[in-house]
Amino acid sequence: MRFSSRKEKILTWAVAVGLLLLIIAAVFAPRPIDWSYSFSKSDRIPFGNNLVFESLTDLFPEKEIVTSWTPPHAFLDNKIPLNTNFIYINGRIKMEPEDAEEILKTASAGNHIFIAAERIFGALADTFKLEYKPDLLPNMDFFTSDSVGFYFSNKKLRSGFGYWYPRWMTRFYFSRYDTARTTVLGHDNKGNTNYIRTKYGDGYFYLHSNPVAFTNYHLLSRNNSEYIFKSLSYLPVQSTVWDEFYKPRSMHQEGLFDYILDNRSLRLAWYTLLFGIIMLMFFGSKRVQRPIPVIKRPQNTSLSFIETMARLYYRRHDHLDIARKRFTYFLEFLRSRYFINTAVDENRIISEVSRKSGVSERSVAALFSMGNRLHNLKQISQEDLEQFNRQIEFFYNNCR
Repeated sequence: MRFSSRKEKILTWAVAVGLLLLIIAAVFAPRPIDWSYSFSKSDRIPFGNNLVFESLTDLFPEKEIVTSWTPPHAFLDNKIPLNTNFIYINGRIKMEPEDAEEILKTASAGNHIFIAAERIFGALADTFKLEYKPDLLPNMDFFTSDSVGFYFSNKKLRSGFGYWYPRWMTRFYFSRYDTARTTVLGHDNKGNTNYIRTKYGDGYFYLHSNPVAFTNYHLLSRNNSEYIFKSLSYLPVQSTVWDEFYKPRSMHQEGLFDYILDNRSLRLAWYTLLFGIIMLMFFGSKRVQRPIPVIKRPQNTSLSFIETMARLYYRRHDHLDIARKRFTYFLEFLRSRYFINTAVDENRIISEVSRKSGVSERSVAALFSMGNRLHNLKQISQEDLEQFNRQIEFFYNNCR
């Protein structure tokens, strides 16, 4: 039995130490760089949009920046805003027909829609006759140059050297679009169009074919932050809605559990908590299988007995018997507390009780006088019982 208990303790400590070492290793281990495409304002990884989103307050000073976690038809709820920008940045965007219709209504009312995506599918692509093409042809230029340059068509925004990006990150361009209502805002170093503006109703759509250019990585790379700000500067300074619905990692809503899993420290704490619960259930199951019987503490029923007897005597109205028992218990109190022999001369008892208890001899003598008269009486009234009881209680309250 002792061997089994000792073995369980050693196993428990080994598991606890192992878990502690695992947590320490996970906390202090170097974090690998996450190169996945996120485009989310919540992510500081290279291809997240945290830094770009924080820069919107500089691009649109003193204007409200709102985040949309739901599809356009749910966010707008048939209420078309005025003087508002909408920014959509994602690898690929395919809107449902009701969402595309809502976005087109919003632009038609005079709002501005910025969409950066490698591909746009569905009603929006059909409306603007969009077709995309990747620059992945194995020609000589592809093998001799691993970079691609971006340029603005507007001479006031153009940079002499352009803005350069790794080719594998920014390979898409527009191969077809509605030229009747489209203005080319930018192109790459080979002349391929990658940034256009299309008028729709009283508003505009700004379409860019390289969303990776609008991420944290390029905001901090060379002078590419200038390209991001110049591209977004086509949008007027007004209230702006940032989309978080069309994101690769989006659960289409921002919940507490999603926030925990997206945060590395909270995610580690969550997994540690789950592991601890599992281990508690594993080691606690043996204790549950061998329950320890509950031994109830002995109950003191003396007070309950006294209360029962008191009610019995009270109903019988035997005041004399109650008084005699009170005096008998009083004498027992003197014997047990002060070790006084109550069988000797009464004057001696009174003197000794007064000396040891601190109660005056006059009060003690009156109490003994009333108690001794009880042996010669056949009955007493309730008032006499209450007076005798007050005399005894006076002694109890003043003795030491």
